[in-house]
Amino acid sequence: MSSGASRSRAAEPLVFRRRFCFWLILSGTGLYFFANIQRVAIPGAIFDLLQEDLHLAAPGVTALGSVFMYVYALNQLLIGLFVSRCGGRRVILPGALLFCLGSLLLPLSSGIWLYVSRALTGFGASSLYLALIDETIRACRKNYAIVVSLVITAGYAGGIVANAPFVAVVRAAGWQRTLLGVAGLTILCYLLFAAVSSLRKLPPVRRDVPFRFFPFFQVLAVGNNRMVFLFSGLNFGLYYVIQTVIGKKFLEDFCRFSSPDAAWILSLTGLISAVAGTLLALLSRLAGNRRAVFCRIAGAVSVSVFGLITLLLLCDLHSGWIALLFCLLASTGSMSSIAIPLLHETNPRELAGPAVCFMNFSFYLAVAFFGNLSGWLLNTFPPETVGNTLVYPRNSYLAVFAVLALASVAVLLGALNVRERAGRRI
Repeated sequence: MSSGASRSRAAEPLVFRRRFCFWLILSGTGLYFFANIQRVAIPGAIFDLLQEDLHLAAPGVTALGSVFMYVYALNQLLIGLFVSRCGGRRVILPGALLFCLGSLLLPLSSGIWLYVSRALTGFGASSLYLALIDETIRACRKNYAIVVSLVITAGYAGGIVANAPFVAVVRAAGWQRTLLGVAGLTILCYLLFAAVSSLRKLPPVRRDVPFRFFPFFQVLAVGNNRMVFLFSGLNFGLYYVIQTVIGKKFLEDFCRFSSPDAAWILSLTGLISAVAGTLLALLSRLAGNRRAVFCRIAGAVSVSVFGLITLLLLCDLHSGWIALLFCLLASTGSMSSIAIPLLHETNPRELAGPAVCFMNFSFYLAVAFFGNLSGWLLNTFPPETVGNTLVYPRNSYLAVFAVLALASVAVLLGALNVRERAGRRI
């Protein structure tokens, strides 16, 4: 920052600076909250309604989630570079505008425009997390760690709201009106963010920060990084495809849960995942900052959960215990609080940031892939029509979970090959 800019900031009243930071972070957090609702709720929370009203086969419904995730994943490789060079606000202002546009278009669209609107929503949503963290750190230099944790917690709250509360509103108002309401609130958050942002000049572009992709190749050249990406990407992808795409539908079709009960279970898994992230970080610290052992526990949980569900499907046992297995999976589904410190500890300082960006890319690429695959596998056997709802048979879900169980073996193998520190195997 230039000396002139420093003097200008110092001349601002302290009350103004505090109010500016408060409203900027609050409105940005609101955008991030609604981004998590969009990411989690569609298609999983309203799978049947989308299928009935839009006359889509299972691959068409799951593609509404996958197109969002593919765009979101690819943009993770770019957003970190833009944030480092241009600052958070310069990224959020255009990105969140596209997010608002996509959110508004979805409930008004049909045909190919459904997928265009989801791509816009995913592109815009992908701009928010890293940019908002950057602005939070810039605004709250003394207490940034606490404020960042609050921002992230608010984002997780959006994922929790995206199931049971969202489904309850949809049952009362319909999915299109509900999504229009969500879009309207998102636009209000954006207008507030833009208005507050206009009160202070944007920080200068850091032209000394190179815009290069070469660090990603350096990151991938390290074998331990590849194991971390394999483990964490597949582990998150398997959990999140349950959370956002097929979990609720499976509980309704095979386990015979009602729609509200299935939605509450998925909200509970979202809550467990949020709490578990903090708990895992604490346990890792109490264990002397060991990381690899927790990766291996997560791998074992993944194999156990998907193996047991596949076995129950083979035996045609419509057990409510599957809901508890989903909750167990959620406890180790997101390992960011373990994997991010691990990447920082095992990479040079200049490669730690690109490594985390690539890990985020692997997360959402895996979700997109498994979402697409689940849709195609569900469609391998003809569904039964019950009222206006398509109910998929046991064999369809057996095909899905057998493939997910095989992928969980790769999660465990990746975890077993993760190194705690460079040069030392745990």
